[in-house]
Amino acid sequence: MKREKRLTKRERKALAPARPAAQQHAHQHIHCVACGKHLDAVEFGAQGTATWIQCLHRSRFASCTVCVDISKRLLAEHDRTGQPVQSAQAWH
Repeated sequence: MKREKRLTKRERKALAPARPAAQQHAHQHIHCVACGKHLDAVEFGAQGTATWIQCLHRSRFASCTVCVDISKRLLAEHDRTGQPVQSAQAWH
């Protein structure tokens, strides 16, 4: 008894319908890198309570204006060692 010919992975993939792309949600979920506090987008305004800081690799990290010094120290450690930023546990 002869077996039926099986489709290759490439052939099965070509026959399968395309899946819809993952949907992006409108709100941003941002936390301070130093203390982990949840930050809303409105807090980044001209006189807001949050700001963006950059490491030498040009990655951007959110920080409370109160925690900027601690955040800069964390990013300096990240730049010096090449390890991921040791950010605080997120909280709301």
